[in-house]
Amino acid sequence: MKCTIFTAFLLSVVLPTIYSRHVQFYRKDYTYIEKFDAFYKVHWDFSGISWSSAFLTCDDEGSTLFYPKAQGEWTLVKNLTNKMTEAPNVTDIFVGLHDEFDLGEFMTVDGQSTPYPLPAEGNLLPHRDNCITMNIDTGLFSVDSCTRTSDRPLPFVCKKVDDESCPTVDRGYTYVKASRKCYKVNKKPQIWQEAIKTCFMEGGLLAVIENKAQAEQIRDLVENGRMYFVGVRRLFSSAEYYTVKGQKFMDIYRNPYNDENYDCGAVWNRDSTLYTETKSCDERLPFICQMEVTP
Repeated sequence: MKCTIFTAFLLSVVLPTIYSRHVQFYRKDYTYIEKFDAFYKVHWDFSGISWSSAFLTCDDEGSTLFYPKAQGEWTLVKNLTNKMTEAPNVTDIFVGLHDEFDLGEFMTVDGQSTPYPLPAEGNLLPHRDNCITMNIDTGLFSVDSCTRTSDRPLPFVCKKVDDESCPTVDRGYTYVKASRKCYKVNKKPQIWQEAIKTCFMEGGLLAVIENKAQAEQIRDLVENGRMYFVGVRRLFSSAEYYTVKGQKFMDIYRNPYNDENYDCGAVWNRDSTLYTETKSCDERLPFICQMEVTP
């Protein structure tokens, strides 16, 4: 077990200043653009080998595949790519417009009609693999293939808009008034180390259960019969478990159905009771992130 690495990470964590309800923060790898009151991230990697993989990449990050809604919004893409260490040597990007439902016309990724004219139907390619790309120098759209070769993926931008309920624009977080915390159930399974990194990138931490009331709040958010990683781990090859806040963990309800001891903590909702559990840190489980909220 890599306790030393984890301990160093734990002690060095300095969470972003997320305590104001109006802090403009989503993830460390997203940029907030005040003019459009939204967050953006340029992807230039193998996830751009197809329109569908670009869509799913943004979805995995809790955002949506970008298309310009407001007048002049397309110009920010050029500004973002200019700030990249190695800007892609291309002029076009995938955008969030598609005809996946075979309607004979394009629609936006959020289910709306396109807010501006697109290339005429006569310009469609001679097959159903039609997607819209945008030139980042001119903002003009073109009909193009939805797939690329692995050596020439197409860049794309993910966009996240505001949610006023929690100190983040990530709508996956649910505000719980009783404890003044926001929780997010991440359903995509990860190993424990990846889970804590994801929560940290989002500006939170793996959930810490400090009392019975918080256990009941989390119980109401998770699926019955499913296991979730939380912010508990055994340190220093000892029998003691600690939270990611550096406090010794006190079990709320020990799981009576399992007496095995692993290094990482999890919770399990069984018949409306949230039990604590230990699992292998290398197992892949969904997980729960939390954020503190103050006035």
